[in-house]
Amino acid sequence: MKGKMARLFSALSLVAMTTLLVQPIVSFPAMAAGPSLEVKIRVNEKGFLDEKGRVFGPKHPLKVPDGKLVKITFVFDESVSSLAIGDTHQIAIIADDGWSLESEKIWMFHTKTSVLMTAGEKGRKTYRAYCIVDCLGMEHLNNLPIEVV
Repeated sequence: MKGKMARLFSALSLVAMTTLLVQPIVSFPAMAAGPSLEVKIRVNEKGFLDEKGRVFGPKHPLKVPDGKLVKITFVFDESVSSLAIGDTHQIAIIADDGWSLESEKIWMFHTKTSVLMTAGEKGRKTYRAYCIVDCLGMEHLNNLPIEVV
């Protein structure tokens, strides 16, 4: 029994040491370099707002650079006095060709979530983001236009 334990310990030690020495074979240069653009979008019952408090919409779309890796951070921005303070939001971004991306849920105790996307991938020039959970202000969280420039 003692010999078996020693061999098992030796084998486990060898596996642990080799695992530490192995380098990843695949690399993702775009991801390693980080996003080219980082955008914060405030989310509340009034809609999707930029950092200056302006509501995004058809006349004020979010513009992202073509071919660049973009990090969009959605920030829960309900005021304490609002009935929506207990709301949860989860954002989906879609393109006309069926491509989609979903964020994690945000709420009072998990106030930020981020998504990464390559703008203009496969020729996509427009996207739309909207809240996919039933919430107060749902009618204002249904159209965040994203344009590739």
